[in-house]
Amino acid sequence: METAQSTSRRPAGVRELPIVAGHLALDFANTVDNPDGPQRFDHVIDYPGLLDWAARRGVLSDVDTLRSTASRHPRRAIATARRAAVLRDALNAVFGAVVDGTGTAESWPRLRPFVSAAIEHATDSSPEPTWDFTDLESPLWPIADSAYSLLTGPAALRRLKRCAGCPWLFLDQSRNGSRRWCSMELCGTDHKINLYVAKRAGSRR
Repeated sequence: METAQSTSRRPAGVRELPIVAGHLALDFANTVDNPDGPQRFDHVIDYPGLLDWAARRGVLSDVDTLRSTASRHPRRAIATARRAAVLRDALNAVFGAVVDGTGTAESWPRLRPFVSAAIEHATDSSPEPTWDFTDLESPLWPIADSAYSLLTGPAALRRLKRCAGCPWLFLDQSRNGSRRWCSMELCGTDHKINLYVAKRAGSRR
């Protein structure tokens, strides 16, 4: 029988997930580290991983209530973790379509149910939505709400980019809009190393 026990605790050699997107929804879209590489690791593969990420990102200030609920309802916790993966896929589809300029007509229906749930469960909407974080799915609501805010905010949406070195999304907050990498310390450094290696190899020919 499945349980809600965590399998997402980082094994040896897996780094703490970098938080580099500059936006809540995009940071959640980027929760698979090294997605195309040999060190691929899903940091929210289970419910404890989702809670850990939400607490670290500032979505939750107290996770004890949800941890207790998850321990009493393991099947619901597992189902919520799967819902979280669906939300993440929807975020990547919607914002990937924006970056690619293909439009969101096909991907928006995948995100809409999560946005509707966030609106439905908001306990207050003035000046910003708030939620009662007692339902197992409640960590997903601020993420969905922030995604909708980004989609309907043209100024911020114009700064949306995909890293030149990996599939991660981010908001380019640089003054001249020239940021290319999710992080200069991550993909930017890898790019420089690859250029250096290629240059050295070319000089030996």
